[in-house]
Amino acid sequence: MIKSEYQNSDLIFPSILKITNQHNDVFITSKPQSENINRYIAYYYFHYSTDDDYKKSFIFYPNYKHAITVYKNSEIEIINDHSIVKPCIASDLTTLYSINKNKSFKVTIEGKFNKIGIVFNPLGINHFFTDYLSTFLKTEIGIFPHFGKKFNLTLERVFHENQTENKVKLLDQFFEESLQTFNETVIKKAIGEIIISNGGIKVDELSKKINVNRKTLLRQFQKHVLMSVEEYRKMVMFRQAFNYFQENKNQSNLTEIALFSMYYDQAHFIKHFKAITNETPSTLLNKISKIGNEDTYWYFD
Repeated sequence: MIKSEYQNSDLIFPSILKITNQHNDVFITSKPQSENINRYIAYYYFHYSTDDDYKKSFIFYPNYKHAITVYKNSEIEIINDHSIVKPCIASDLTTLYSINKNKSFKVTIEGKFNKIGIVFNPLGINHFFTDYLSTFLKTEIGIFPHFGKKFNLTLERVFHENQTENKVKLLDQFFEESLQTFNETVIKKAIGEIIISNGGIKVDELSKKINVNRKTLLRQFQKHVLMSVEEYRKMVMFRQAFNYFQENKNQSNLTEIALFSMYYDQAHFIKHFKAITNETPSTLLNKISKIGNEDTYWYFD
């Protein structure tokens, strides 16, 4: 069940990490075991608590890896850039898709919960349907009904399964059976060039490099990723800087991070970072926590 103000366990093999912390919740990450699905889905996560008194808020940040999040028996209220999750037995499954391109988003969870996350590689989700993403998703975060009854049946089985390895197998099987052909070479080449350049490639340069005019590029980005080329480029710059710092905390400074992420200079990096997070990099980056063994980084408020 969702209310919105938007308008329009186990350590089974090395790719799985289980974390239980002082807040009495468990967070498990695992890569797909199917080599085919591994190309499109970066990892799954399983996050839950059985504590009725559980309460935690965390903030997540722009990422070019988008995610489907599925809650079981929860009511989700979305107000601007904040979602509040509470237990609701009357609600069965709530499936959300989020595209967090240029701002921080806060999640507050109150009471026991159980959720599954499916984190897609760039354009990964586009390989599991035949329509454009823009045909059935109109907001940056909202209900994602596209996979329908078959997906819900798989999710119910995943939620009832205790072994992480079996949860992964069930999800892999569903996505194997749902694979579609995605032959949009323009958007594939464009996004590849943007990521390889850490977001530094300009729109004109990109247009020339893949021999496609700007208007075509813009149409492709709006249809398949619901943002402009410039928005995607800036999102990649921010995320590459964000990830680079987390992976090199003891060896890097702000100037190195800015240069790696293709900002003009440190001042440009700080300005862009503050526009998204409302904090300077030096203030915020050391407060970020890595959750699981993939690139999930949250700030616990």
